[in-house]
Amino acid sequence: MSVFLFGVAYWTPHRIHYDVEYARAEGFDDVLVTANLLSAYNVQLLTSWTGDRQCVLELEERNVAPAVGGDALTVTGEVLHVEVVDGRRRARCALTISRDDDATIIVTGEALINLPC
Repeated sequence: MSVFLFGVAYWTPHRIHYDVEYARAEGFDDVLVTANLLSAYNVQLLTSWTGDRQCVLELEERNVAPAVGGDALTVTGEVLHVEVVDGRRRARCALTISRDDDATIIVTGEALINLPC
C-alpha cells in the first residue's frame, strides 16, 4: 500500500510502479518501489535519529537493485566522520537499504547532516 500511495502523492506516471500485471509482464514479481520512496526512507532514518526534520544537507544515492511491493527492507546508516563547521557539528554518514530475505543491497549512499547541539 505504501508504494501505491506514495506513487499517487508523487504523481508517479510509469505503470510499473502501480500496475502489478504490467510489472509482472516486465519480469518483476510485483510493482517496483520508486526511487523517491527509497530516498524518503533514508531521509526518515536520518531525521528520526537526529530529531531534526531539516538536518539533511546533502544526500547522494545509487539504486543498485530493484525493490518490489511486499519486500521487507532494512535501512541502516553509519557515521563515517564528524566535523565542526561554523560552530555546528556535522556528520558524513553511509546509508544502505537492503532486502531482508536475501540481504540484497538495494540502495547505497552518503549523506551530510547537521547533528543536534
